[in-house]
Amino acid sequence: ELPATTLADYCYQSMFMSCESLAQAPELPATTLALTCYGSMFNGCTSLTQAPDLPATTLTRDCYYRMFYYCTSLTQTPELPATTLADSCYYRMFYYCTKLNYAKCLATDTSATDCTTDWLKNVSSTGTFECDNKKYFTLDSPNGIPTGWTITEINPDPLTPPEPEKPDLDTFDPNVPFCIENVG
Repeated sequence: ELPATTLADYCYQSMFMSCESLAQAPELPATTLALTCYGSMFNGCTSLTQAPDLPATTLTRDCYYRMFYYCTSLTQTPELPATTLADSCYYRMFYYCTKLNYAKCLATDTSATDCTTDWLKNVSSTGTFECDNKKYFTLDSPNGIPTGWTITEINPDPLTPPEPEKPDLDTFDPNVPFCIENVG
């Protein structure tokens, strides 16, 4: 059990790295993260089938750096609730999770340096990506979503109201009165 809710720099880094028989991860209730606190924590845990919930909404530099790197049995990510990302926070987080075909990320600010670099690289060729708004993510880029995946928006931008209908000036209706005034 890892009950801490406030973490220290590097505290769980590489903790279960290469534990190929680890099938179930412990709960990770921390909401106050630190530098590289979960870095490479489950790297190479090829039997891990489900990622633990990651409830933190405020991230730090490298906090989830390569956390599930090469976890080839994972099929989906935990929900990633943080809206603002930190430098390298998701860097290669799910790199080479070859069965991964579902991800949910609520980020609306992906401007931090390398925050999503290669995070979904070498995953399943088809899958579903759920996000708050797809304008923050792109398909087929090192920082984006794999090409064969479908992006589903949870809260898309509101629809723009249609423009009002313009009158057809080429038709004349004798029943519609009008007035012409000479002003000069």
